[in-house]
Amino acid sequence: MFERLYPDVQLTSPSERFALRCDSEGVAVVTDTDRGQVVWRAGAAGQLFLGHGYEVVVEGGEDDDTVWRSGFAAPGAQYLILTDAGELELLDRTHVRLGNIRTGLTHPVPLGEAAPAAAITRDAYLVREGKTRRTVAREQDGWLRVCEYGKGGGRSYALTRPLVDWFEQEDTVLTWRRHLAGGSTSKSLMLCLVDSSGTVLWHEGTQRPHGPVPPGEPYAYGGPALEVGGRLRNQSLTSPAGTHTLAHQGYGDLTLYCHTERRAVWSTGTGWVDGGWAELSEDGVLSVRNTHGVPVWSSGPSGSGARRLVVGDDGRAELRDVDGRSVWSTGTHTACHGPTADALRGAVLRRGQTLGRHSLTSPDGSTVLGHWDERRLVLFGADQSWLWYVHLGEAAEPGLRLDEDGMLRVLGDERPPLGGPADELRVEEGGVVLCRADGTVVWRDGEAVAEPAATPNPPAQGGLVKSLPDTDETLLIRTDFSDPTAWQALLTTVMTPNQDGFLANVHPVDDLAYRDLTTEQILSAAREVDTDLFIVADKTALTAPEMPLLALLLFDENDECEESEARQEHGQLRVFATELWSVENNISLANMDWEDFENAADNGVFRGF
Repeated sequence: MFERLYPDVQLTSPSERFALRCDSEGVAVVTDTDRGQVVWRAGAAGQLFLGHGYEVVVEGGEDDDTVWRSGFAAPGAQYLILTDAGELELLDRTHVRLGNIRTGLTHPVPLGEAAPAAAITRDAYLVREGKTRRTVAREQDGWLRVCEYGKGGGRSYALTRPLVDWFEQEDTVLTWRRHLAGGSTSKSLMLCLVDSSGTVLWHEGTQRPHGPVPPGEPYAYGGPALEVGGRLRNQSLTSPAGTHTLAHQGYGDLTLYCHTERRAVWSTGTGWVDGGWAELSEDGVLSVRNTHGVPVWSSGPSGSGARRLVVGDDGRAELRDVDGRSVWSTGTHTACHGPTADALRGAVLRRGQTLGRHSLTSPDGSTVLGHWDERRLVLFGADQSWLWYVHLGEAAEPGLRLDEDGMLRVLGDERPPLGGPADELRVEEGGVVLCRADGTVVWRDGEAVAEPAATPNPPAQGGLVKSLPDTDETLLIRTDFSDPTAWQALLTTVMTPNQDGFLANVHPVDDLAYRDLTTEQILSAAREVDTDLFIVADKTALTAPEMPLLALLLFDENDECEESEARQEHGQLRVFATELWSVENNISLANMDWEDFENAADNGVFRGF
């Protein structure tokens, strides 16, 4: 609403066949780019926009007066979109369709608080009324748009088509629940997919299971085969000669790589899962499951008699029965036999070896160094928390290599080595180390281990290894690194303007040097930079559904205080991520006092005015 269609701006339909733009005369037109034909034209030259009265109009002339009215209006319209039919439509702020320029006003039907995903269409939407109004609407590309609006503002996000297609299974409904996520009860309602027995199959936000996931049957980690009952969780299987690898990556995709051709040759296409694992069950089915243990992909019906999953040097991943006969195969990669490679096995990367699209697993199976995606190599703990990670850059074949000189390097990266010299990189229970042949550890979880004789004096208690950045923006300091998806979700919330356009002016500090900082350490370091307000994304902020950030305000030492009160050095308050803009903007600009937010808080948490 109120955004103008200027000559250098255009709107395209999802398929990009149709475009809304200004022609050479400055008139807004919809063009069928396949046929090169204009299928709609405004009545005057100027800037087309959705204006007051929720009507599509054109402004022009020296005074930007309204020079043309379309008569195309719908009460409550907030968005003007272009469809793949070449037509203009109006949506409300929750993306529910209100009208079409050809057929007129629509009459969307509320489905109530629970409905099958397939029942949510362009003209029927899921809704839950209350202090916060929650809706789920169908977008024209098939995605679902989830919106929440209350007195203090709102948010919206989209669920992609592969996930939505998976939602559309029999005997399931989308609804809102106070769901157990990560072992704790959510204080707010969460959108969930629920089956007929009431079991939650999926919930919005970071995908955390109800409780610990039991391990699968042990197998030769990194070897070519997985037996019945075995699981791949951020782990891989590599063919005997090392030419092909089947890897389960942290975001949920099971992918077969050909190292000879340096590319992926097969995939389950489940990268939207966000976690989970792959397993070969007793019924002979290979499946990819989400964090709730619910299958999102499978090799086929049970009864195949499969007892092993095997990756061969010809580039096929096969299920074989007890007699070794193939009962299922990826079967998409033309058989190839590349040169034998020094394949990784078990827990160790040795000099001259490369960790690329493979994994290393500690002997007890609890800790895995594997790929989250193509560009991030992550050390996963037993509970799938991130213990350490490294970005692999933009090399054609990303990976980590322990070179012949004993230095650990990112392939194709000009940065200094990560560590060394050493003879092997070893994954242990709860960590990863670089060590020499005699067992001396020189590097642990990304940090150098000093020689006993060269141990430096320890920093003063409460001090930092690395100073905080000095910037005009308010620092948003990340201290918990256990869940990168939760951090990205928090950043999206904080960096998205509210419905009135207000936005917190923050500078994210995402550096492992600040992992597990205490409040005292942050306050001590804060006095070295020229700012008073600090926001902390700690474990509480990254695990609770409302993302309650910790706001810290240093009080000026010169401020006078009442004689009856002891002078406080700082203020401390939890702030919902959706309300951070209010605290940051008003405190930074001195529009309001800290006490205003403390008085509006409930049990130390500011939820908005």
